[in-house]
Amino acid sequence: MVNGRFFGLLKASTLFLAATLLVQGITSGQFLSGAGGGGLHHATGPFVTVAMVLQIVAAVLAWRAGHGSARYLVVSAILLVLVGVQFVVGGSGDLAVHVPLGVALFGASTVLVAQVWAPRVSE
Repeated sequence: MVNGRFFGLLKASTLFLAATLLVQGITSGQFLSGAGGGGLHHATGPFVTVAMVLQIVAAVLAWRAGHGSARYLVVSAILLVLVGVQFVVGGSGDLAVHVPLGVALFGASTVLVAQVWAPRVSE
């Protein structure tokens, strides 16, 4: 099992990121269905930013300490770029790109959670 000082932080940060993206998906669904949620969707956006920064920091720390794969850092960096794109596209109102990208971001974060939380054998 991989047990590192920062690997627990990496595990927690992946859950936090996935949770914030799930909240964004729920509030966007409410907004698009006409049930409100637009204000909440906008208000919870900064939590995604916080979660993404925490994810990058945790991935770097786990990798540098030798307890995390560089793959987690690469995937986290790609997610960071895509979250930035998501904010720009969302601000422009282009829902044809914003909605599918949001679904892809949540899916990718869920895969990252599965990878980070999967049992690992020490190398």
